[in-house]
Amino acid sequence: MTWQDIIRLHVAGPTRHGGELVELTWSDVPESLAELADRMNVSLDSQFPVEIAPSWRGARALPKLRGRRGNRIRLGGALAEDFSAEALEGVLAHELAHLKCRHWELLLLGCVLAALGGVSLGLALHVPEVVRSVVGGLVLVGGFAGMSWASEFEADGIAARYVGRSTVRTMLRELRLLRFRRWPELTHPTDTLRLKYLDAAH
Repeated sequence: MTWQDIIRLHVAGPTRHGGELVELTWSDVPESLAELADRMNVSLDSQFPVEIAPSWRGARALPKLRGRRGNRIRLGGALAEDFSAEALEGVLAHELAHLKCRHWELLLLGCVLAALGGVSLGLALHVPEVVRSVVGGLVLVGGFAGMSWASEFEADGIAARYVGRSTVRTMLRELRLLRFRRWPELTHPTDTLRLKYLDAAH
């Protein structure tokens, strides 16, 4: 059963939940997910490894939090419907790579360090208060964006090791065709830039 079949069954079928998240158990998802997670040495939640957000066009790795569920992948139903099976494999590998590298924790730590750096720089400058605040804020935002972009590039590269570079290329090309991310964002570079970086790293 493909991901598209699973989404139609659980989101668009008789058990439809509307716009609410649909939690999938291991018996609901393809065996290939467990195999890929095992190869990448990533532990997913023992009960609900995947959440489907019916109308969302995205994907996200949700790390384990103390006292809550384990690592999960949130997959947008709208994105999955537009993607080929190969591109979806690349998406899942990319999100598993974020969990493998613990990017969420690294970004949190990086934000703290960037904030401290921004405050220190602001205090060291002999300029009006408003200028110090702007400089400090720019350091924080720039530091976060730099680390987040680096995490995306790294996740693409790691995903390519496990599912193949051509699969990750297919994912990025389909994202580009969907005009998913045409402009750079604080958390993500454009899909075109990610594709160029992946090819350059070959």
